[in-house]
Amino acid sequence: MRILSYVKLHFFKNFEKIIACVAAMLVAVSMFQGISILSFNGKSGSDDVAATVVSTEFKIEGSNKKIGKGKKSRNNKINLKRKKKTKIKKKSAIRSKSKNGKKVKTKNKLNTYKKTNSIEKNRLNSAELKPKEFLKGKDEKILKNHLNKIIDDDMSNYKKAKVCYDYLINNTHYAYGGWGNAIESVLEKGFGTCTEYSYVFMAMMKYLGFNAKTVDGSTAMAAGGYSYHMWTEVKLNGDTYVFDPQVEDDMTNGKINYYRFCKTYSEVSGAYIK
Repeated sequence: MRILSYVKLHFFKNFEKIIACVAAMLVAVSMFQGISILSFNGKSGSDDVAATVVSTEFKIEGSNKKIGKGKKSRNNKINLKRKKKTKIKKKSAIRSKSKNGKKVKTKNKLNTYKKTNSIEKNRLNSAELKPKEFLKGKDEKILKNHLNKIIDDDMSNYKKAKVCYDYLINNTHYAYGGWGNAIESVLEKGFGTCTEYSYVFMAMMKYLGFNAKTVDGSTAMAAGGYSYHMWTEVKLNGDTYVFDPQVEDDMTNGKINYYRFCKTYSEVSGAYIK
């Protein structure tokens, strides 16, 4: 009896403390359950917790939408740049096929050209090339071997003629003894007279497709008067032009000036008599 009365006495004295402890434990248990529900089930019986989850999901979706828009905008910019490039390419292609608003018809890529400030370039580039092979045996083999060394199919007409002209001047000196075997003398041994110079240059031009021939007559001397001479003529669009690598070689002093390269007779007036 004493024990029961002792327990009752202390129970009523500490009733408030006991109620407070029980309440704290209940709150703790409810919080623990709420956290576990959110962590494992993704659901909550509490309206406040549900609202928090919804607001978090909204923010995440919003941020994803923004990222998506950013990607789309970048892709749009890249696509616009690509479209601009393709438009520029199309325009350049149209320009290359037209001239002064009119279409220029060309048979192949090698015969296309545009006008430049050089008269000689325009003369040569406007010509249609028709290669003619007329040599035989050893001479033809030597000529083709040297042409293959210096000529590229992508070169313009002007470049081809100039390369051959330069090649003869830079690799040949004036000497007798080559007539009767001009191709070998000039291209293999590196010497010749005006006859060999002009013959080999004519052969090179014909194999490239130019309408070329050698002509003989007289040329003006530096000391005065005229002497026998041979040079090359090339017809371009019906007009005749002088090419004279041997005289050009005599006039060259470390630099080729092209005084006798693709010139009309009026442009070298008094220099030749046919």
